[in-house]
Amino acid sequence: MQHDPNARTQITEVDLPAELTEPLPADASTVTVAARTAAETALGVGGVHHLGNLLARAADRVRSQLGRSAGAAGVQVDEADASLDVVVSIVVTYPEPVVAVADEVRRQVREAVSQLTDLPVSVDVRVLDVHGPFDDEPSALDRAVESGKDAVDRVREGAADAAERARDAAGDAVDRARDAAATAADALSDATDRVRDAAADAADRTRDAAHDAADRVEDAAHEAADRTGDAVDEAADRARSGAAQARDAASDAADHARDAAGAAGDAAASAGAAVADRAAQAADVASDAARTAGDEAERAERDADHADDTARDRDAVDDDARPVDADDAETVASALDEVSETLAHAADELRDRDEDARS
Repeated sequence: MQHDPNARTQITEVDLPAELTEPLPADASTVTVAARTAAETALGVGGVHHLGNLLARAADRVRSQLGRSAGAAGVQVDEADASLDVVVSIVVTYPEPVVAVADEVRRQVREAVSQLTDLPVSVDVRVLDVHGPFDDEPSALDRAVESGKDAVDRVREGAADAAERARDAAGDAVDRARDAAATAADALSDATDRVRDAAADAADRTRDAAHDAADRVEDAAHEAADRTGDAVDEAADRARSGAAQARDAASDAADHARDAAGAAGDAAASAGAAVADRAAQAADVASDAARTAGDEAERAERDADHADDTARDRDAVDDDARPVDADDAETVASALDEVSETLAHAADELRDRDEDARS
């Protein structure tokens, strides 16, 4: 059906209820737009006091939840069998003619909805009541409805306040959790820094202790080397002194032996043949003892020189210095003992021969 732009249209201002003034969503379906259009059109017809009542609204809500239908207050639109079925429930104002008002509502709603879709449109108008001059006072049912609306509004407001408080509490909890996490992160960072500083201090102390220990070991090694060198020098000096003493003792023994031989020769010249023989034997023994003492003195001198060379060689080594070898000291001591024994034996022989010569 096409709209005639030249037709005269009567415009009537209508006070719409709150549910009809809220904007529809952008994705609203055709039946939803048709229901809103039918409700606004019916309210604009003269003689219509209001649309629907409590029971009609409840029935419309149930029907909209069960099938492909949409509705407004007192209007129900169903899409079935490739057509739109519109049901409008009205209350007529007294003393308007009920049939005439219903027919006008049917005509205007059909024309308005037909402009929204190409589907066939059928309109059923149901007159629920006639509103007279004595119906301005709210009935018990209306008061109950209003009380129910107020209760629903209070519940809605309470739920909104509770939701707002819950959001605020959740935000506060998130903020506290964020602050706690930041505090924990700072504490962890501080602990990490302290551990790192402690590790660095421990490493420095360990490095210093190692350096001190190395210095002490080096000092002890130098001190031991110095003591070893002093001991070597002292042993060499003692060996040289012992060798000199051995040479002197050997020389003295040779001189005594020669003197004893001379004395024995003189005694042999004045004594008899037997005594001369004994004196000659004593002279031979003294001469042998002198030679032996000289040999022992030369060996002791060689041992002393060997010990002196060993001491000088060891003195030239700094880190590997060690005490004088026990075998070298033992050799020098043994040579000195042998020289002493030889001289003592020669002295005994001379004493015995002297006593025999006297007897």
